Amino acid sequence: MKIYCLDAEFTENEEFLELSIFNIAGEEIYHQYYRPEQIKEWRTDIHHITPEMVEGKAPFKEKKEEVEHLLKEADVLTGFALGNDLRVLSRSEVHGLDGASVLDVKDMYWYMKGRKEGMSPFAIPSLLVCANNLGLDFSESEAHSASADTEATLKCFNLLWKEFQTEEIGETDENITLRKFMEGIETEKGKFIEETAKGYVKVFKNGPFHKLKFGRQVDRDQAGFLFDVEVADRFKAEYEIRKSIKKKEVPGKIGVYKLGQKQLEEIRRYRNKYDAEESAWCKKILKGMGLFSF
Repeated sequence: MKIYCLDAEFTENEEFLELSIFNIAGEEIYHQYYRPEQIKEWRTDIHHITPEMVEGKAPFKEKKEEVEHLLKEADVLTGFALGNDLRVLSRSEVHGLDGASVLDVKDMYWYMKGRKEGMSPFAIPSLLVCANNLGLDFSESEAHSASADTEATLKCFNLLWKEFQTEEIGETDENITLRKFMEGIETEKGKFIEETAKGYVKVFKNGPFHKLKFGRQVDRDQAGFLFDVEVADRFKAEYEIRKSIKKKEVPGKIGVYKLGQKQLEEIRRYRNKYDAEESAWCKKILKGMGLFSF
């Protein structure tokens, strides 16, 4: 099984500046700097790459075919927050990466370490923190070089991979390890998302009107509190209830409603069930409307 680990550095407008690729044996099989063509502001403080380092280098578009060819060889692609790198590769017209499985070290770290500490899979600390927590000697002065970051990421990958084989499945077959690791991450992420979707619909008196809040915690000690309703999916609840009482919204007062006894009783009786696709859709709609409540 060919496992390639990669890391890239970009400009603020997501032009490639540097790309490093390591194989599973710890050998850097590709490294290149690229000269950006459309950069408006040079942020050396972020990516630690100076104009002098890319002077005379080809832009990424002239090298993308060799990158594409190399990455197509991989059975598995890994990296730290790899989705960002893959998104920019795709945006830069690097094609054919769909054939490889993707196993992100951030997800591996969360599954093996973070979830036991109650950590969100969407709030994993930096590579520097993860590497040091795994006992690796990786310093701030080394971070943000694509080669150093890729090497540190690969070391994290190997430690977590071996720990998963030893402690989770007792199996050394690479294909079985990959499948079970990916399945485990997906399952546990799903459980986390379902658990954090639970919450409350909270109704408050707001002068002559009513204000609704949706969240994970109760707010019964807040001024104007009338009642709350526990729900399996607070995002779905927010979307459905706000939609049902939209006509009762007070003009010029976002989230404030003139509710009668009938509407209040309907909210008291409201219940729902969690569905992953429905919940994700409701969150997306609420974010777009600027009504997303945490």
